[in-house]
Order: sequence, then C-alpha cells, then structure tokens
Amino acid sequence: MTNRALMDKAIPKKITLLLPLPPKELSPNFNSPWAPKAKWFRIRARREYRKDCWWRALAHGRPSLWEPRRVCLTETYRIAGKRKRDVRNLFAAFKAGEDGLVDAGLLPGDDDSVLLHGSPSIERVKTKAEEGVVVEIEEIV
Repeated sequence: MTNRALMDKAIPKKITLLLPLPPKELSPNFNSPWAPKAKWFRIRARREYRKDCWWRALAHGRPSLWEPRRVCLTETYRIAGKRKRDVRNLFAAFKAGEDGLVDAGLLPGDDDSVLLHGSPSIERVKTKAEEGVVVEIEEIV
C-alpha cells in the first residue's frame, strides 16, 4: 500500500453529530406579540444557539487530520408530533448552528466556494427527548 492510500484510510470522510433544534425565535416566521419591533430577543437567541452548537461540536471532537477543502452539509430535523413543518424555515433557523460549526472548525467556511448544502429533510420521532438536528458533514473529494 502506498503512503497516499494509508493516509486516505486515516482521514475521516464523514462526521455525524446531533445538535438541538433551533429555538422558535430564529424562525423567519416568528412574531412576538409583546415586542413586535424589538430584535434583541432574536439576537440573544441567535448568539446562544450558535454558542451551544459550538460547544457541542467541540465536545464531539475534531479529528486531527480533518482539513477538508470542500464539504457537503446535510441536515435531518428530528421532530416529535404530527404538526406540519416547513423544512425551509427550519433550514433558515439553523444558520446560527452552521456558524457555530464553522467556529468549532468542523466546517472550513460557509460560503459557496467551500460549502455545498444537501437537501434538508424532516424525520418524525416519538418523544421530545429524541428531537434534534442530525448534521452530516461529508468531505467532497
């Protein structure tokens, strides 16, 4: 086996982690009846969710050889209940979580030159404890 073949086996090609669902304040359709013009609650929610995702990504651990040039990010939103959800709103609400993954070093960036988005999907689960966002980060060769 050549050195390159050994190196290819050692470098992970895919990382999967479970993050919490974005708070409702990050949804593009969120309206607060008590403070319709104030944006501080969105700013605080965005900051806290980004930090939470950053901590969870660091706790997951970044592989030492993980230095991809381009990646594909795919989200699966695990949601309990039968209420209908708009997957595009969930996708937009997850932007702060994506920024947390960039901060943690699992994503090389969030612009179109390094990040390709897979199609987001919704998976129904039975309990609230099982809810979350399953994030798959796959290196594009």
